[in-house]
Amino acid sequence: MSPEAESIRTLLAQADLPLGLAWGLVEPVDDPTLLFPDEAKAIAKAVPNRRAEFTGGRAAARKAMWSLGVHPAPVPMAENRSPVWPDGLTGSITHADEICMAAVANATEFSGVGIDLEPDVPMDFDLVAEICTEEDLQGVAPADQLLLPKRIFSAKEAVYKAHYALAGVVYGYQAMTVDLKNGRAHFTEDAEAQTIPLAWRGDLGFQQWICDGMILSLCTIPR
Repeated sequence: MSPEAESIRTLLAQADLPLGLAWGLVEPVDDPTLLFPDEAKAIAKAVPNRRAEFTGGRAAARKAMWSLGVHPAPVPMAENRSPVWPDGLTGSITHADEICMAAVANATEFSGVGIDLEPDVPMDFDLVAEICTEEDLQGVAPADQLLLPKRIFSAKEAVYKAHYALAGVVYGYQAMTVDLKNGRAHFTEDAEAQTIPLAWRGDLGFQQWICDGMILSLCTIPR
């Protein structure tokens, strides 16, 4: 296990995570024997690196299920590439820099779970305007914005994953703005946000940690 992975493992063991949330952490591994048939079929034609990430993510999900007290089950892939969780569970999978991670919870307790792991590095300048709203960057001096866009991106990814499990609506980054200091996300007046039913446009909370050069973001939506 890499030093970054060990640091994240230590962080998670000490973090104030929501009760009822379980997690698993492994390295990528290209081993088809670790997959259920439906999972192996979904990834059969992928390149080795993608197979390793996919398999590592499913192995991490299995670890999280064990921690939750649930017998491991298949997590196949939907047409939009999102994981399809077993009945009674909700969760999220992420991978970055030789780390695969999954978070799983009972669907009776949570409507959605979203996690995102990213290297804490500057974002390509051309992508900043696509990811960040003016409100995301408001009050931040340009000199302090070097690492901010990637952290904003990570938070939005985690919130989107959790919210998609609840609402099933696809939308872009401009539909949401995030307050990293207070761990709050809210929907904007952007046209894509208007496609979300009003009842599902409430503010959402999230957590974010910076750990050994990595960003870890987590959003959970309680029932």
